[in-house]
Order: sequence, then structure tokens, then C-alpha cells
Amino acid sequence: MNYSVEDIQRQFQRLRMTETSKEIPTFLRKAESHSWTYQEFLRELLTYEEKRREEKMIEKHLKWAKFPYQKSLKEFDLKEQPSLSKRQLRQLSELSWLEE
Repeated sequence: MNYSVEDIQRQFQRLRMTETSKEIPTFLRKAESHSWTYQEFLRELLTYEEKRREEKMIEKHLKWAKFPYQKSLKEFDLKEQPSLSKRQLRQLSELSWLEE
């Protein structure tokens, strides 16, 4: 049985893997050009889908939080908080304190 790329995309959409469905042609080209095995191909598809779902979940939660603006630790200005050293900020960004 021969499936077209569009058939495969529709199946991914029915499985609610819409982000991946859009990228099927790209993944197929990469798989051919890099001679991926079936396992490599599946791993790439699933990794992409997981990553996109996580990104969308973060976007959704940030939207729900209604923060006035977003700022990462990389953008943190140490001059605004003189009690915090550069080393302390790096340690905080490593998140090792979460395990403790």
C-alpha cells in the first residue's frame, strides 16, 4: 500500500501530533539525505514532538500567568541587585539547589 506524504500528515494530525505533521516533509528529506535508520527517524520525530509540546505548554502557562513582561536570568542586571554576586547568580542558574 502506498501512502502519500499528505496521508501521513493527516494521520499525525488525527493523533494530535499537529506540530510534527507540518514537518513530515522536512524529516523525510533529512532521513533520506542522512540515511537514517527507522529507529533514528522515529526518534527524531518523537523528540521533535516532545520538544514542541513542552514549548507550547510553557507558552500557555506564561500566558495564563499574565506576567507584565518576561525576563530570563541571562537578562538579569546585577547592578540592580548589588547584594547578589555574579558567582551567586551563576549558581542559581545551575538549579542544583532544587535537589536540596
